[in-house]
Amino acid sequence: MIRRSWLFAWCVAGLWACTGPSGCACGGFTPLPQGSYSGPKLNTAGAARMSAQGFTTLNANATSILAFFAPGGVMQVPVPCSIQQTSLAGIPIVQLAIADTGTLGCASETCGRMNGACDPAIDVGQAVTLNFTSLTFAPKAPDILEAKVTATVSTGPIPISSRGQSASALCLFAGRAKFTVDLDTARAQPASTDLALDIKFAINTRWDELLSLEVANVGNAQACSGSVVPPNCIDPNDMEILNEGCGALNIASIGAVKSLLINQLTDSLKTQITDALAEANCATCGPAGECPSFDGGAGLATSTCEPDAGTCMDTMTGKCVPGLLGAEGRLEVGQALAALGAQPGAAIELSFGAGGSAEANPAGLTAGLRGGAKEVFVADCVAPATRPAPPMLALPDFDLDAPGPYDVGLSVSGQMISEVLFRAQQSGALCLELGQETVSALESGLLSTLLPSLGKLTGGQNVPLRIVIRPVNPPSAVVGEGTVDADGRPLDPLVRLNWSGVEIDAYALLDDRQARLFTVAADLSLPLGVTLDGCSGVTPVVGSLTGAITNVQVKNSEILAEPLTVLQNLVPSLLTLAEPQLAMGLTGFTLPQFNGFQLQLVGARGIGQVSGSSTYNHVAIYADLLSGGMMCKAKAKRASSELVRSAVKSKDSASLEAALGREYSWRVDKGFWSTWQKADALGRLQVQHPRLLLGGEHVIELRTPEGDVQQVVVR
Repeated sequence: MIRRSWLFAWCVAGLWACTGPSGCACGGFTPLPQGSYSGPKLNTAGAARMSAQGFTTLNANATSILAFFAPGGVMQVPVPCSIQQTSLAGIPIVQLAIADTGTLGCASETCGRMNGACDPAIDVGQAVTLNFTSLTFAPKAPDILEAKVTATVSTGPIPISSRGQSASALCLFAGRAKFTVDLDTARAQPASTDLALDIKFAINTRWDELLSLEVANVGNAQACSGSVVPPNCIDPNDMEILNEGCGALNIASIGAVKSLLINQLTDSLKTQITDALAEANCATCGPAGECPSFDGGAGLATSTCEPDAGTCMDTMTGKCVPGLLGAEGRLEVGQALAALGAQPGAAIELSFGAGGSAEANPAGLTAGLRGGAKEVFVADCVAPATRPAPPMLALPDFDLDAPGPYDVGLSVSGQMISEVLFRAQQSGALCLELGQETVSALESGLLSTLLPSLGKLTGGQNVPLRIVIRPVNPPSAVVGEGTVDADGRPLDPLVRLNWSGVEIDAYALLDDRQARLFTVAADLSLPLGVTLDGCSGVTPVVGSLTGAITNVQVKNSEILAEPLTVLQNLVPSLLTLAEPQLAMGLTGFTLPQFNGFQLQLVGARGIGQVSGSSTYNHVAIYADLLSGGMMCKAKAKRASSELVRSAVKSKDSASLEAALGREYSWRVDKGFWSTWQKADALGRLQVQHPRLLLGGEHVIELRTPEGDVQQVVVR
């Protein structure tokens, strides 16, 4: 199930573009068979923010947003027939039927016009026209998005009639009072009125703490009086009243009717906008009219389908059930990692959307992202485990840690990343087995120079190898600052993936059976990050692997003659055999356009520093908003030229002679790209990777920020 609004459109991209219409770059992301996610959730899974600068950019391009809910800048607001009560012409209680129109085109009481009654089957009501000329947004404490519009309002003649005992008294017992009120804000200057719509970012505690957009107030939609003057009110001088009933009615004394009509118009406008928000924010009924229920510990909340609107209504409050502003679905991890021998059927269910908390002030608006993950089943290859609920986090301060000015920011918490990794391990997605069917070069000759005794076991022949990776413990993530030095080399990784006690079994096909060569256990600490490519491209990268594997222990190696240190040094190289398939699954993605805006990425880093440490609570991406007419500030394309003139391999590294003055990112044998680096003063670029330690031919690819790519082959 996927729902989007313009404010949260790119929280979907935080799931590595898995919910895009073309499918998921990281494997099958499919709708949940049960309809909605029901597992554990974190209130602090992430956050989305629009800064004060972002609101300035948004307001400078508000025409496209205005067209979204008022095509052509025009909105028709229906004013239904209703019975109102007021004091009029000295009579304390007068009942009036407002918008007493009768049937379409009706001109007399015989078809319902001005008959003093409201019948939904007869009275069609009145359509009021609002012509919008401007729209601006502003955040307002504590959790309000204020939308200010300038509009002219034209009602046309609205028929009103008296009813009940007051009907004849109002006309001195000469018959029913009948008159029309015609509002046109262009009659008196200023020609338009300013309306302020307060949209509250409410957290619905009955429904899983989801974000619910509500119209909290329609400001300035009242009659002008005293200190309240146009355009901050509706001027009664813009109204014309025409008597169509008794001649004894004192038209000048019925100013109260104007206030009644303005109140009715305000209520109708509020209802209209609420309905418009509901289309984007209310949960829709299922194909058979099914609607959700939720029990969060405070009592069961139930809902039923409203067939006309197709939305689910809370059976207790009568309000619509908030829909998910975000994405949720099932990630078929076993399918995505099938090339690595992952457990068939391994899958986790994910939910990531707006909820939990929201804050607004003049500096911007931040909405929390509430998310969760759970395995579909615990795989046989892992021991069942539980993960204690992490502590609650406050909303991150995007402005405090921003790399510079920005319009919008999106964050994912380290807690959420660790939760997904834990569920992936429990699902069996990390129980991997590599053979020649996935890595064609996986044969004994690959290790012959490092393990001479293996050649003796095989009689000098090349035999197939198998590598089995057993995830004894689930991985976890620690968020760092994500900074780099002047040459683009990482000083502190954006995310460090810690994985302790990983066990690796190596097998060889000897005498038509799989014989175990050795078992190693090790702790991994992988530095991960992202590069921002072009305007809105994001590519996962891996930092230096030096020291990334520690606490290596070897056992079951009696069949080989090599000392344990040789086998220990071999572990990084064996693990890199899985890297190309992982890199294919975790490809880069481009953040989508929405409502005519494109995103210009400006930075990525850790935010929300943990007190007394060098770690952070959230990974954040910052971007500017570009309207359709603005050009992205991508790096200028250079004339295509040779990037590498020569390459020399030595053990687990290669020295490349590269063109001076350019930045490079490299990868080995289709693995993960590196962070950006510069060649030294002599043009040398050092590529160090454990995969190069293995025998055979290796392909090193170089790319530049301008888009040039070149391959070199080393042996």
